[in-house]
Amino acid sequence: MAVLVRHRVSGMTPEQYDQSAPPLIEKLKMQPGFLFLVAFVDEGGRFTVSEIWESKEQHDRWFSENIEGVIPGIEQQVIKVHAVVTP
Repeated sequence: MAVLVRHRVSGMTPEQYDQSAPPLIEKLKMQPGFLFLVAFVDEGGRFTVSEIWESKEQHDRWFSENIEGVIPGIEQQVIKVHAVVTP
């Protein structure tokens, strides 16, 4: 089942994201199960990256191998997705 995973990072700025994200995004694009990503500052002022994955397990594998321990203070929220429409 597809999932939406929100990663919120207190204290990260859009500029910091822009500096650190490009190499990770290139790797992310090749990951099995990854569908898309959006990044924004939420209403509480926290930088947020939201990703859609085909499964939570695929996300968790990517996260543990590439993000966990590299970017401190990430708060995660996983939401089961009813439908995903792509072009």
